[in-house]
This record gives sequence, C-alpha cells and structure tokens, in this order.
Amino acid sequence: MSARESSPTARRRRLGAELRRLRETAGLTSYEASERLGWSSNSKTSRIENGRISVAWGDVSDMLDLYGVGPGETHNRLIALARKSKEKSWWQPFSDLLDKEYATVIDLETAASQLRIFQALAIPGLLQTPDYARAIITRSGPLDLDEEEVERRVQLRMQRQAILARDGDLGLWVVLDEAALRRVIGSSQIMHGQLIHLAREARQPNVTVQVIPYDVGPHASLPGSAGIFSFPQPRDRDVVFVDTLAGTLFLEREADVRAATLGFDHLRASALSVAESVEMISAVAESYR
Repeated sequence: MSARESSPTARRRRLGAELRRLRETAGLTSYEASERLGWSSNSKTSRIENGRISVAWGDVSDMLDLYGVGPGETHNRLIALARKSKEKSWWQPFSDLLDKEYATVIDLETAASQLRIFQALAIPGLLQTPDYARAIITRSGPLDLDEEEVERRVQLRMQRQAILARDGDLGLWVVLDEAALRRVIGSSQIMHGQLIHLAREARQPNVTVQVIPYDVGPHASLPGSAGIFSFPQPRDRDVVFVDTLAGTLFLEREADVRAATLGFDHLRASALSVAESVEMISAVAESYR
C-alpha cells in the first residue's frame, strides 16, 4: 500500500465509501440518517461519506448501529479504520469549551468552500482581533469564567481564523450593519485596532466585506447574526445558521436556504461597494483615535 493510500485522507474516503454503501443497503438517505442520529447538521452524514471531515469512532459506531451492523468483522474493521483515519483536530485541546452548536460551526467551517455572514451588532469571530474577542467573551460569555478560561476561548477563536490563510480553503463574504462599527466593544483603543484589522482583512483576495450605512434606513435584514455555508461537493446542501437567545439553529430545508440566500442578496445590494465599505471602516477607525 502506498503512502498516499495509507494517508488519513485516503482512509477517510475508504471509510466514507463503505458507510455510504451500508446506509444505502439500509434504505436511508443521508439526511434521514443524520436526523435519526440527532446531529445538528443534517448534511454531516454526507460530509463523512465524502471524506471531507474526520469522524469520531463513536459516531461510526452509532451509524453502524443505525444501519443494523452489529458486532462482528465488518463492525470491528470499520471502527478500526475510523480510529486510524482520525487525525488529531487542531481544536482538540479546547474540546471542553465546545458545546454541540459550536462544534458544528467549526465542522462546517472546515468543510465549507464559501461562508456568507450578516452581522448587525458585532464583527464576526473569523475577523476579530484578540482584544476585541476578549472584550466580547468577557461581557457576553458565561458569567463565571475566570481569566484562564477567557484566554483559552480567545485562543480558540484566533485559531479558527487560520482557515482564512490557507489558499482556497474558504471564501468569506461579510455584510455588516454600520452599528457593528459604531458600537464600542471594550474601549476606543480596542475598536481602533479592530477596525484597522477589519479594513486590512477586507483587502484579502478571499475576504469580502460590505457595510450597510445608517442612511439606507430599513433593510431586509436577516436575524441579527446569520450566515450560509456552501460546500464544494454538489450533493452537499447549503446550511443556514441563525443565532438566537436559545442557541444556534441550523437550517437545511430548501425553502429556508432559498429565503436566506435571497435575504443575503438583498443585503449585499443595500450595502456600500467593497471599496466604499473599506473607506468607511477606515474612517470610523480614525474616529476612535
């Protein structure tokens, strides 16, 4: 067996192909399987089968149980393959900080080829500076966080941003309401640094940032924080996420995705051009000096 064939990626693809065959034999669609397994994203099964993400052996065991594959040679072989194909995820040291929804967001970011986000009141995590993230986490995170836990959450958020630096991994398109630039998070000094960073990131080839100015008036906004994940494989449906007070919702019904896509397109049309947006971000940054 060649090194390529024995790589974690190759093992994930072999495992995915076998799991797809077993699911089809069980007469289930990938979305039915995800729903029965209780996964936040109904397309997780599809991404596992495509070898796009690594998968915990416990998830494989649950899939095999669902497909009626009990203890025996096939069960043991696929569990062993899952263990071998499981690369240590970069976020493993932070696993105690991840609830089900946050873990799903990281999973989707890893698999996505494009992410479109609307934010009304804050800069998205993928574009935050450490100081801005620290201020957000301190004020809006769990109230009982000590300094060490805050710093670990900041570090986790910063490490998520590495996906933007890898060529071709993720295209990010962000639409912000002007309020996200004007709302002081932490201090004027923190805001100045954050907006300088935002303007710099907006000039990267895989990052697009647009701002909807106040003088536009009412606009067809999505909820205060929402976005759309798109994936390179045609069989993987887009996934919409919506942040609510009760947690993050993940929507994959065609009607929901269509409505979110239309809403985002309206927001882009209401916003300033990319050049005008960068100019506004830079001007507001100077106002914080």
